[in-house]
Amino acid sequence: MRTIRTTTASRRTAVAVLPLLATVVLTGCGFFGPTEYGTRERTLTVDAGDEFTLNVPASSAMGDNWYIADPKPAEDILDYGGKREDNDAGDDGEEYFDFTAVKSGKATVKLVHCPGGRCHSAAEAAAGPSSDSTADPLRGPIPTATGAPNERVEYFLYEITVR
Repeated sequence: MRTIRTTTASRRTAVAVLPLLATVVLTGCGFFGPTEYGTRERTLTVDAGDEFTLNVPASSAMGDNWYIADPKPAEDILDYGGKREDNDAGDDGEEYFDFTAVKSGKATVKLVHCPGGRCHSAAEAAAGPSSDSTADPLRGPIPTATGAPNERVEYFLYEITVR
């Protein structure tokens, strides 16, 4: 059996590093990726420099899509990192909108939910239904959603405060 001897200095270093390591593990400090917010969390507070993601349900099999609508978020407050999709799950897919908080201030992210292939861009959604008699009754004018995504084209507003 081998005995390992430690010096007092190495024990002190371990004791000093342990609380720091515990803090890093418990707070995440970005090691696990950006914080994600779903459709029920639309009033957010983040710190300047934080990366975060708006995570929304989307079924590619059913033609669900999400888009950033005008007006776009204030670029001096939020940096839009792009959109990602995870549709491997079929009906239970998700879309992700990635952001970095740049500096203190307030910004609004306006997402439009286009279920069932009812629109193929934010501009198309904003244009509303066509004037012909076959217009989809679930299109325009676009209301602001108050609950979970449903079968109607809706805006989802995220109010973001950067500290």
